[in-house]
Amino acid sequence: MFTEYSLWWLIPIILISLAGSTILYFYTKKKTYTKKQSIVLFSLRFLAFFLTFFLFVAPTIKHKKDIVQKPVVVIAQDNSSSLLMTKDSNFYKGEYLKKIENLAKALDEDYEVKFITFGSSAKEINNDDIKRINYKDYATDISDALLRIQDKYSNLNLSSIILCTDGIINKGNNPLNLIDDLQIPVFTVAMGDTTIKKDLAISEVRYNRIAYLKNKFPLEIVAIAQKAKGSSSILRVKKDGNTLFEEHFLIDNDNFSKSFSTTLTAEKVGLQRYTIELQTIQNEQTTANNVRDIFVEVLDGRQKILLVGNSPHPDMSAIKQSIETNENYEVKTILFNDFPASLKDYNIAILHQIPASNPQQLKAIERLKEANIPILYVIGSQTNISYFNSLSTGIVINNSKVNPNSATAFANTNFTLFSISKETETILNQFPPLLSPFGTYNLSPVTQSLVNQKIGTIQTNYPLIAFTNNPNQRAGAIVGEGFWRWRLQNYLINKTHNQTDEIIHKSIQYLASKLDKSRFRIICDNVFAENQPIIMDAELYNDSYELVNEPDVKVVITNPEGKKFPFTFSKTINAYHLYVGTFPSGKYNYTATTTYGGKTFVVNGVFHISTQNLEAINIVADHNLLFNISEKTSAQMLYPNQIDKLQDMLKRRSDIKPLIHQTITNHKLIDIWWYLSLIILIFASEWFLRKYWGKI
Repeated sequence: MFTEYSLWWLIPIILISLAGSTILYFYTKKKTYTKKQSIVLFSLRFLAFFLTFFLFVAPTIKHKKDIVQKPVVVIAQDNSSSLLMTKDSNFYKGEYLKKIENLAKALDEDYEVKFITFGSSAKEINNDDIKRINYKDYATDISDALLRIQDKYSNLNLSSIILCTDGIINKGNNPLNLIDDLQIPVFTVAMGDTTIKKDLAISEVRYNRIAYLKNKFPLEIVAIAQKAKGSSSILRVKKDGNTLFEEHFLIDNDNFSKSFSTTLTAEKVGLQRYTIELQTIQNEQTTANNVRDIFVEVLDGRQKILLVGNSPHPDMSAIKQSIETNENYEVKTILFNDFPASLKDYNIAILHQIPASNPQQLKAIERLKEANIPILYVIGSQTNISYFNSLSTGIVINNSKVNPNSATAFANTNFTLFSISKETETILNQFPPLLSPFGTYNLSPVTQSLVNQKIGTIQTNYPLIAFTNNPNQRAGAIVGEGFWRWRLQNYLINKTHNQTDEIIHKSIQYLASKLDKSRFRIICDNVFAENQPIIMDAELYNDSYELVNEPDVKVVITNPEGKKFPFTFSKTINAYHLYVGTFPSGKYNYTATTTYGGKTFVVNGVFHISTQNLEAINIVADHNLLFNISEKTSAQMLYPNQIDKLQDMLKRRSDIKPLIHQTITNHKLIDIWWYLSLIILIFASEWFLRKYWGKI
């Protein structure tokens, strides 16, 4: 016990208590009580006074409590499908799970047992869920399991890990690289079959995930074979039932590997499915790894750009050359007199010194706006500034004079619409000046300057290149002529045009990008692995483009045979979520619907289930990896029939101990109920005795 005030205060407290008690019972003229009764009553009153006045020094009682924290043992169980591709699959589904369950119960008395399963990712489960492990995950990522354990349990007296797996890794990092960070023993239970059997498999496929219409893209395939010397097979690449590539080959050794290369042409727009097949060989262990689906997103990505000039100018040639360095852009260069009657073929327009003084040019610009075609204006000496100001581009130039300014460039670090490289930012101030209209510049709130003007030595906030983030139509402007000088200077400095080309490419990319204005959206991957659960999300917006989730959202998924599967999304805080589960391989269509504000919204989509099974590529257990993990952490590797020994192994370890935490709490005496009750009891006892003896 300690007090907030000096214990010297006890002296006046004792004196006051003695004085009050003495006066009450020994300095009174009326002798109501006997001497013994007076001493008893005096003692009770003194004690009551003392205990009461003692509270004024704020006495506090220090309470110590020891908390024992059991050592945490995490059992990490592999839940991937490779374990069912062995001769012991029935054992793993039955007797083995009972062994794990019994181990968890046996350890529970002395340890805090946690249980996680892992495959493509790791998750914690209850011990009661052990019997429901199904070995259906489509990949194995041991590193994710170790990281999850470290993040979740490292501050809870984590003492050891029991890692139960076949050691086959087809996702994530090498777990040996993470062991040093754990600094605890990792016991491994070596599952699976290490026997190498006759097998042919597609080991690796390298290809472009995105291709552009009519472009060729490379495809490289690696096939491997084990214990199959003397066999022959055929590799085929198919699409829509047609064979696009075929090659016969002979397996000339028992540890065979061969690479195949071909070039395919992107013929159709959209997600295209290609199937790679290896003809099976006699007595092959499994054929699940002989087929692989790949999906290539084919885009009609060539943005068609209309470059229109008021008159011939070297800027037009320089801009055209920059555009054409990107094969995804196709540019048509014309003078205004040849302005096309139809604009449906164009994605973006670049107007060089248009509008000039020709009123017809204003009508042409209105046509571009009506067609919702973004416009990049290049302003020069021929531009009619009054006409330009009337176009609502987000830039207004006031007090313009005939003579232009020579404006050099410097990057605006506050620009947020897109980014340019540091190399481009650095080289800008080395470019020659552009000839910009003289005057003051006003920018709308939705307009940002990528590059500002530097007049002489003064850096201004006037734009040299700027863009308007208008939700209805995007626009940009290069406020000056002389871009051709920039391109030449760029080459003189570093023998490339990369920086000036980047400015044009990024400008076009931003202007041509489409905003998703739909009020009902489904968020779903295009491709799933065969054993990968399908997850979909949905968003619904009101007229103010605020997320809402009042109505139900339903979706119907149709399989390749035409069978329909209806689902209803679950509601989240302000959106929707749906866990569909797994489907067999194939192409699936879906239609999502909802009704809000009296209007029905419909979204149609498609996704593919790939036959790719990472677990089937290699089903030879890697017990060497598991041995190294245990060896490196001063633990041991065991086999499933030795699981019962784990309890004794853990008990024998001196480094696996409970932690004792001591907590100290301070309680003020005035807050302790029994102390106050004692004071009341003493006063009550004195009062009772006074009444009782006073009647004698």
